[in-house]
Amino acid sequence: MNKFILLTTSALVAFGVCLPAFADNATITQTNETNGLSVQSQPGAYNGSATDDTATIVQADGSVDVANQQQNRATFSIDQALTSTQLITQRGNNTAQASQTDNGDGGDVQTITQTTTTKNTTSMQTINNPFGFTNTQTSTQTSDNASSVSQTMGVASTNSASMNNNIQNATQNGQTSSSISQTVDGASNGNIENATQAAGGTGNSQVASIINGSNNYLEQVQGLNTVSNTQTAKLTNSSSDRALQYQADGVVGGSETITQTGDTNTHAGQGQGNGANVAAITQTGGSGDIAIQNQGLLPGQAGYMFVNSDHVLVHN
Repeated sequence: MNKFILLTTSALVAFGVCLPAFADNATITQTNETNGLSVQSQPGAYNGSATDDTATIVQADGSVDVANQQQNRATFSIDQALTSTQLITQRGNNTAQASQTDNGDGGDVQTITQTTTTKNTTSMQTINNPFGFTNTQTSTQTSDNASSVSQTMGVASTNSASMNNNIQNATQNGQTSSSISQTVDGASNGNIENATQAAGGTGNSQVASIINGSNNYLEQVQGLNTVSNTQTAKLTNSSSDRALQYQADGVVGGSETITQTGDTNTHAGQGQGNGANVAAITQTGGSGDIAIQNQGLLPGQAGYMFVNSDHVLVHN
């Protein structure tokens, strides 16, 4: 005789928690759209089960398109995306906007690629969680004007996150009046921030911040023959962190600023091209810090600087 067992709601929930989490895969494609909007939301992994979720949005040849992705609906207090991927591609788009939010707890990837977009393109990436490690954020913008990239690891408002061994990569090619902002917030260790703006840009800016960090690496690059570009880096209460800035040969009217407060064995390096540039390093309340500047570059050019076994370095 068959037996049917009725489970209560609470029993079903308890039983569901024990089931393995299966990977979700969501894809949206919009072509030749005006005011197109794509939104994707995927749950996290309740109780720590890996999900490997993938969310993909492609918007091509449109105008004023917006793409938003979110992983982790915060249905439970512990509901974080694990080893998940968010991908947004926007090409041939006018005034494109892309944003990604991930409450990821490890191995998550966020990628935004915006090519031949025009006018006020924005890229915003946030991995926002209590404990984040080995996550990667990558943003690439090509041939645009007045565009911006913003990348954040951690909880900027509370400094409560612990962010370790994460990577932020931001690249802008053929840009004018554009900006890159990168933040690793909270106790951080072994993180990498890379910001690159290619040759020939005008009026571009780069801003980076690391708080309560150790063994983090920050590098800001602006290419050949750029004009009136700025680089700013701020490191607070850090240990053995490295901040390097360089504006390549032919740079005119460039500005570089590094501020390190309460740091130990932290290194700062600045290299600049050869015309009416300003470089400033301020180190306060530290111990064993190293600062090196060279204007007009030379020795091996590119970003020059150096010191060697005690670090700083660059050249490339």
